[in-house]
Amino acid sequence: MNSKAYRPLFALIPAVASLLLTGCSSLPDKPFTGYSGQDRIHLKVAANVTDELLAAKSDEYRSIPIGTLIASNTPILARHIFDEVVDVRNGQANSNGAVAAIFTPRVAYVGQALGAGSGNEWFVDLKAEWTLSDLKGNTIWVDTIDGRSSDCIPANSKGFKDALNAALEDLLQKSQRRISSAPAIKQFAQKPSP
Repeated sequence: MNSKAYRPLFALIPAVASLLLTGCSSLPDKPFTGYSGQDRIHLKVAANVTDELLAAKSDEYRSIPIGTLIASNTPILARHIFDEVVDVRNGQANSNGAVAAIFTPRVAYVGQALGAGSGNEWFVDLKAEWTLSDLKGNTIWVDTIDGRSSDCIPANSKGFKDALNAALEDLLQKSQRRISSAPAIKQFAQKPSP
């Protein structure tokens, strides 16, 4: 068999993959708000969005600004966990008053894959590191939490958006549960302020 006959077919593979994998419409349209109802931790924190977070992107098939997605969700997540939240950028205090702690996210990992199954499904895996530190920079609590899309989602632009949404929602829901139940955070919240 002549391998030259297959060269045009192999040349089409990157073009088809490029069509499947491009498009800015694959980002979630709005922040996630489907958190569970629960008692909030009695603590005033700064939801700290950093330049590092905003610059975080995936390097695989699509260059996804995952840091921007997590940044837009950080204040909302914080407001579902803590009594009072002040939005800050790069740890800079603002005129909203003193806080007891600083809540800072960091993108730890972004994985995306197009499955090899019959439906060519998208799978997305996100990891965010959440840190709560005191005003001196001492770590009160830190954890890396994983969110994944677990459904078989078709390999098209809408399918990728659905997979990304599912992974982001999974990450944020797990984060709410883990942060809210962290003994170190609860103990810190019970300490009298200086």
